[in-house]
Amino acid sequence: MASWSPRTVAALSWLFPVGALLIGVLSATRATTDQGSMLLAAAALVVGSLVGVATSNSGNRFTTGLAVAAAIPFVFSDATGVDLPATITAYGVGLAAVWALRLSRGESHSELLPTMARRLVGYLTYATVYAAMRVGEFASLDGGWGDLVPFLFALMAWLAVEIVLRAMLVLGPRELSRTYLARALIHDLNAFVGLVLTGALFGELYPVIDWWALPIALLPYSFAHSAFKRLQETKVTYKQTIRALARIPEVSGLGVDGHADRTTALATSVAKEMGLGPSQVENVEYAGLMHDIGRVSLNEPQILKRGFTPEDLARWSSEIIAESPYLERVAQDVLHQYEPYRRPGQQDDPDVSTVSRIVKVAAAYDWRVHLDRISPLEALEDLHAGAAYEYDPEVVASLRRLLETRGVLTPVRV
Repeated sequence: MASWSPRTVAALSWLFPVGALLIGVLSATRATTDQGSMLLAAAALVVGSLVGVATSNSGNRFTTGLAVAAAIPFVFSDATGVDLPATITAYGVGLAAVWALRLSRGESHSELLPTMARRLVGYLTYATVYAAMRVGEFASLDGGWGDLVPFLFALMAWLAVEIVLRAMLVLGPRELSRTYLARALIHDLNAFVGLVLTGALFGELYPVIDWWALPIALLPYSFAHSAFKRLQETKVTYKQTIRALARIPEVSGLGVDGHADRTTALATSVAKEMGLGPSQVENVEYAGLMHDIGRVSLNEPQILKRGFTPEDLARWSSEIIAESPYLERVAQDVLHQYEPYRRPGQQDDPDVSTVSRIVKVAAAYDWRVHLDRISPLEALEDLHAGAAYEYDPEVVASLRRLLETRGVLTPVRV
């Protein structure tokens, strides 16, 4: 996949703070809010954007800058509407400063530019929609609906921009599909919406009770954030425990050292490249780690004497995994990992899930490269040769694209 050169990305990155600052300065000339308040809002946005509050298993990172950005249009509003130029000034000046500080910390241009551009467009969309709906027929709504309805429409517009730009605006080599990037944000909407609602609550209360609005707005979010953080920590601990169990056959000499880790890393990357959702990617990760755990049964002399097949290994692995009700779906994926993705006369086998097909391809590739000691290209050609029935051609094609992106294979130019 073609990508911009690092020099081009760096040049474009330097245009961002200039453009953001210019937007802020030009908007300030039309604002009715005093400059001190606008600079204070910009400073709050800078501090908030540098304070991370959550990083999900999907890879999305959230900061309190989202809450600050959501609050600013509320703070810069009165009975006549929103001071949109003041809001834009705070966004432009704040994000220009954030860019400078994050770049000074050594962040790469290819990661920083898409993030900052997405933030600027998302913030401006949110503020513009909210300001536009605070006048006209919505302004006459009673009971707080004059604020709530415009906020909900503005939030939906902001979410749409975030989802689209997060998927489309990626610089440099791309291993993650646009579909996965979009689905990952949708999967983590609880954290995103929680931060935005916290900011909106503060903005709504600030004109009435001044800075006492801050602890009131933070209190409900603190409980949600603690629950989210505990969930993430529990998942990390759970995966570490599964990985430790998956290492048992390898440290016992019953499997190839590192096979489970390599298979898992490759399988999850293929799943993301194919656009599977975070929940399915998580199942791929568990199945990759545990797909060979049935080899612990090979320390039984009777089994070695009687002999075994790959299907036996899959069944033993599945039976071990099924002891955990949480992994029941993964147990089924592992059970079918050695079956062909389709049989003669079939389009595909519905019993063989996409997770099973991905793990099968990733495990076969790792075996060929690290046990048979053949080159990645030869291993991939073996998989292509079995794509008629044994290996899902879509999974094999995804693996090829991934290896080409990583430079393991040289893309073939037609």
